[in-house]
Amino acid sequence: MSHSRLNILFTSSWYPSKAHSTVGNFVQRHAEAVATLHDVWVLYMASMPNWQGPPRIEEHEEKGVHTTIVYCKPGFFAKRKAFIKGVYHLIRSNNIRFDLVHHNVLWPHAWQARWLKSKFNLPYIVTEHWTGYDPAHAGKRNPILPWMSKFGAKGAAYLCPVTQDLQHKMTAFGIEGNYRVIPNVVDTSIFNLTQADTSVVRFLHVSSLIDKHKNISGILRSWKISSDSNSSIHLSLGGDGPIEVWKQEAIKLGIRPESIDFFGELSWQGIAQKMQESHALLMFSNYENLPCVIVEALACGLPVISTRVGGISEHITAEKGILIEAGDEIGLTKAIQELSNSINRYDKQGLRNYAVNHFSNEAIAKAFTEIYTLTLR
Repeated sequence: MSHSRLNILFTSSWYPSKAHSTVGNFVQRHAEAVATLHDVWVLYMASMPNWQGPPRIEEHEEKGVHTTIVYCKPGFFAKRKAFIKGVYHLIRSNNIRFDLVHHNVLWPHAWQARWLKSKFNLPYIVTEHWTGYDPAHAGKRNPILPWMSKFGAKGAAYLCPVTQDLQHKMTAFGIEGNYRVIPNVVDTSIFNLTQADTSVVRFLHVSSLIDKHKNISGILRSWKISSDSNSSIHLSLGGDGPIEVWKQEAIKLGIRPESIDFFGELSWQGIAQKMQESHALLMFSNYENLPCVIVEALACGLPVISTRVGGISEHITAEKGILIEAGDEIGLTKAIQELSNSINRYDKQGLRNYAVNHFSNEAIAKAFTEIYTLTLR
């Protein structure tokens, strides 16, 4: 079934920029997937703490996505001014007529989609990734968050959370709308199958390394016990967070240095290479939706050890790995042992096929195209 190419304007509460190179990179991946079938323009406001003077527009194109970042001062009014400047710049300099707005993450910038709808009569859909609707965050939320989330959702043709679990949390929060779950995406041309040598079973952890979210301290305590009782396992742990803190913690715990290594922020190609040198992904989060790293691991044929939080159990079943309860360090230690003893029973090609069918650029672009078509109808 052929679809006509649409001009889609992506707006977002988070997106990679000079202000933060990785924040919202999962939104960027959705934009790149959609750009395989449509013309995609991203407009994002990046506020810089010490910004002086008027907003400045910077543009680039990558993987078919036309990206316009407007750098500006922090604060709602500065961002609103920058956003309107960016919108008129796009319309005038590129002479574009947008068909539809695809907004990402309701809080705090859902007003952008509502403004575009009221000003230009543009319909919009919303993709939601945020873990903030989890009851674990109650009491820490901004008091205007419920109003802004509902305000943004109310005007949307469709709400597309990345997991069923997130949909349940949003509806429990009082956010009503037309729901369709569309998961995170993986570039299956970068994240590909490989055969790592199995004399040592290599586990990988990649994240923001923030302890209250990813429970790195729990991983290290379990790893100390696991690696002391099994010299044929190894953990690579890293990401775009406080890596030095965790190096020191590993020393303090007395983890054998040869059983662990650490790395900093990597490109997607760098993460793909790490996965291709590994046998399994290890996650121990306290809360989550569906981390991109799990989707990427499946595309590389890696089974996953994870906590049963967010929407992870919607995809990780017994043939794809082992689920444990959040905070259960004894359970994690057992899972590491069990998986290292049975690593060869996992069907790597089967894991990859699942990722291709559910999370590839093709699958996600097709799913969004259906939503766009319904919205415009």
